[in-house]
Amino acid sequence: MDRNFIILSAILYSSAVALALFQLMKKRTPPHSALFMLLLVGFLFQSAGLYLRGIEHHSCPIGNTFEVLQFISWSSILIFLITGPVFRLSLIGAATANIAAAMSVISLLVPHWDSFRRSLFGGDPWIESHAAIALFSYGVFAFLAAIASLFILQNFGLRHKKFSGFLKFLPSIYEMEIVIGRLLLIAFLTYTSAVFIGAWYYVANPEAIQASKLSFTLLLWTGYLVAFVLQKSGKLYHQRLAWASIILFVFALFTLWPVEINRAPKGVADSNPTISVEE
Repeated sequence: MDRNFIILSAILYSSAVALALFQLMKKRTPPHSALFMLLLVGFLFQSAGLYLRGIEHHSCPIGNTFEVLQFISWSSILIFLITGPVFRLSLIGAATANIAAAMSVISLLVPHWDSFRRSLFGGDPWIESHAAIALFSYGVFAFLAAIASLFILQNFGLRHKKFSGFLKFLPSIYEMEIVIGRLLLIAFLTYTSAVFIGAWYYVANPEAIQASKLSFTLLLWTGYLVAFVLQKSGKLYHQRLAWASIILFVFALFTLWPVEINRAPKGVADSNPTISVEE
């Protein structure tokens, strides 16, 4: 049943993308209310699916690659549902739906990613909180990257005086840059809280954290710190800020590799005594 809910959410996210594309092909503004409802209902189905998985395994539903991608997808949609109505960003909702749908569909099409599941570090609540908050921040990163991508397209249209197609439906460059700056702050603060929780756990259990994961985590945090400081000081702005947001999101996805590559197949015990495998 949990997987059926997740499949329904992927269908609804994809429907939101299809609706937006259809309206844009007709040179119409994508209907904000319809897009919002499709994403809201899809979000509720995805929430139900992840909730059932969490109940079944008595832990946060981030025990394998499939669940990690679903959780990031869920987080990005949640951020849009919270901020989208405030900024009236219907096209950005479509862009976010595109990213969420891609993550959901790809994860569903690769059965191996859901063929095993394990709890994180024996189900320790601190490290699971760290992981959940960190992956939620990845959802913020995805939403930020979606807006940054549209910002670059909008800027391209302004520079080349091309306002055809969906570019004329986008918010102004000024408004989008403000949203990017605010989301960068939210992304940095959220990821920082996850890093501090992880650091607290690391001090007590240094042998439980792999060097590769620690290195990539610190590199990603440093990247967002530098971007945030430069943006606040006025040295990173406009198109450079947008490109930095996209590059950091791509790197954030890459940093998932050190965690996922070390997951043991179902039924195979991990040599690390601090990690347990759930059957």
